[in-house]
Amino acid sequence: MKRTPLLLCTAGIVAALAVLTSEAWAQNGSAAQGGQSPRFETGITVPGASLRSKGPGAYLVSFSTPVGLPGVSLARGVYTFRYVGQGRSVIQVLNAEGTLSYGFFLPNTIRRNGAIGDAAVWLIRPAADGSPRRVQALFEAGEATGSEFIYQ
Repeated sequence: MKRTPLLLCTAGIVAALAVLTSEAWAQNGSAAQGGQSPRFETGITVPGASLRSKGPGAYLVSFSTPVGLPGVSLARGVYTFRYVGQGRSVIQVLNAEGTLSYGFFLPNTIRRNGAIGDAAVWLIRPAADGSPRRVQALFEAGEATGSEFIYQ
């Protein structure tokens, strides 16, 4: 008996259904969240963003591509992300020298799984075609919780 064609056909149908289901879920999840990115994208650390400590609560973040933050776009380059206020409730983003402020942001707390030894910057897909990727979250080295930027 030759079952190979039947198995290949079945595998192809299962793969097609999986793709269609994940695309439908992503669209429904995105609409349910007011157009925000689907939650399953959380946790993607993109090469092109690096983070290093500049002192307690302050980090130099280097982007090899333009990125977006709520209400502002940043060209590729190095920026200072620093926590201000009690309990790290506000993040200020400045140029690398700390002389030009791009804004203050009120983040949500977000958790990450897996290895937490490294600091990380998570990026998510652009809000619209042709716009830059957006910064989703900032994690300090050794921390399971981080700061998630809120996009409206």
